[in-house]
Amino acid sequence: MAKGCKKNVIGKEAYIGKTVILGHPGKGDREALLSGDWSKLEGTRIGDRCVIRDGTIVYSSTSIGEGSQTGHFVLIRENVRIGKGCVIGTTTVIENEVTIGDRVSIQSGVFIPTYTTIEDDVFVGPRACLTNDKYMGRTPQIPMEGPHVEKGARIGANSTILPGIRIGRDSVVGSSAVVTHDVEPYSIVVGNPARKVGTVPKEHRRF
Repeated sequence: MAKGCKKNVIGKEAYIGKTVILGHPGKGDREALLSGDWSKLEGTRIGDRCVIRDGTIVYSSTSIGEGSQTGHFVLIRENVRIGKGCVIGTTTVIENEVTIGDRVSIQSGVFIPTYTTIEDDVFVGPRACLTNDKYMGRTPQIPMEGPHVEKGARIGANSTILPGIRIGRDSVVGSSAVVTHDVEPYSIVVGNPARKVGTVPKEHRRF
């Protein structure tokens, strides 16, 4: 590793690329960042049989579950919990305070903002963008709210999900859709703004 916190925990049979950084200081760790002394940070927890590829940076106080893997040049901020068997694609950015369940597949170039929750068995297509700030920084008094994606939902490539949106279980968001309202479970939505055009057949539902 190029650099890492001494308190990092790396599971058995995990692969860590040569240029990976684990345990990077977070927003509240200015002193550690300026001094270069990372000894007081909590560190990163990497589960057994994980694969963390070159160029990835994982901040302190974050955990990645057993058997999960990243592509190259992934950024994962502090206080993130990623479950077991997940795939995080190349150049994806996951901001702080995010929870991701088990067996989640996040393709290349996805942006996941602070306060997002993604449940188990979700698929997020390449270049999808989730958001958490309806007023884009103009009203700091209003708290940010990330989307909540329920079990088994599938989000197509280049989709945009607005702040606070709930994507129902086993639903489908078509490619390039702009989702401005909650999506009901088992719904298929497409377009800008996204509208319901159908229902996921029972034989294609997992939950």
